[in-house]
Amino acid sequence: MRDAMDVAVKPASGYVIALLRGVLSVQTVATARAALVKLLAEADCVVADVSGLELRQPGCVAVFPTAVEQAGGWPHAKLALIGSGPRMLTHLSSRGAGTVVQIADGLDAALAMTDQPPSPTGASPTKPICEKHMHRIDAIVEKDPETAQFIVDWLGILIDHDAVARSDLVETLSTILENGGDYNDTSRALGIHRSTVRYRIHRIRELTQLDLHDPDTRFNLQVASRVLARLPVAPRLPPSETGRT
Repeated sequence: MRDAMDVAVKPASGYVIALLRGVLSVQTVATARAALVKLLAEADCVVADVSGLELRQPGCVAVFPTAVEQAGGWPHAKLALIGSGPRMLTHLSSRGAGTVVQIADGLDAALAMTDQPPSPTGASPTKPICEKHMHRIDAIVEKDPETAQFIVDWLGILIDHDAVARSDLVETLSTILENGGDYNDTSRALGIHRSTVRYRIHRIRELTQLDLHDPDTRFNLQVASRVLARLPVAPRLPPSETGRT
């Protein structure tokens, strides 16, 4: 069964409230992004109520800052989130979403906060590797949902972990599979110590509970990682293509 999401819009004076209901996952993130970009291009300010939104894959919270960037960025695109539960707040924070999107406790606070640029405090100098993975999956969700789901089934836990811990488990797994399980070749390819490779593989086993010695498991993991690596990254539209002149 496919995940579903609904975006209801409540216009108000000078702003709109977007009620996001359902599941935020790799299957629905494109729908959420398109709806938010459209609203941001048309309204002075958008307040997204996510209290009715279930977060399936943590990396999908990138949809909120991505929508703002695609709509032209602050002050052209003002987005505030209300109703974020503890889990969503954790992942929004881990991805530095607060540097682009305002996160407020209620409507009044959200409207007040959007008059000021989001604080750069705590911003990460680089984007975590998982954001690239999420954009790649996002790029094929609508055209090839079965492939997107295959990648999530086999690598989703690691992508989620990389999102929160800013680790490189997906890259490490892919590299050791491409090197036939050889730790020395993998450490040289990644430019890290052999003991670091061993630790990462141990964490991969813990997180996935997969038997990496099983040939079928290795095959599926390698296929998933190869397909992921070859997917195009979802394009970031310039402001002129979002309806803003």
